[in-house]
Amino acid sequence: MREATQDTRPETMGNAFTSSDGLANTVETCLSGRKNSSTRKRQDLVCTPAALWLWGLPIGLVIFATSLWNAHQLPATMTGVIVTMATAWIGVACYLNGRRCGRTHCKIDGVLLPLLSLAGVLNLLGVTSFGWNAYAEAFGIILLLSFVPECFGRTYLSHKDGA
Repeated sequence: MREATQDTRPETMGNAFTSSDGLANTVETCLSGRKNSSTRKRQDLVCTPAALWLWGLPIGLVIFATSLWNAHQLPATMTGVIVTMATAWIGVACYLNGRRCGRTHCKIDGVLLPLLSLAGVLNLLGVTSFGWNAYAEAFGIILLLSFVPECFGRTYLSHKDGA
């Protein structure tokens, strides 16, 4: 009976800097600007503890502000300031993460949420007139629809898809 041994050779450990194939893949990625799926996943901030600060906190602020507004505990202007700033925060985080790793919903939200926050600013300035419930519903619809491609296996957009 053979004894099981651990293979500790550098070329079999998947280290890109010790394996000649790994180094070639790393150089090709850097030169072409394309990233493979595992590289994208490692660069995805959604999979890190930073996600709580980048997305969890502002989403919590949106829920908190709209809940207080619906309970008549927060003035409409303050609600608008909070949800607009939180939406811009999430939109910028999504835009940066979409540029970083190509995550599909971040690419979508990184464009639509800053536009929604612009609509919120226009509403605060009195240029448009809509309730903050409608704003929160638009926010939710954008988030929901941006995840649809990921439900069909399109978690990361490839370079040729316009990423």
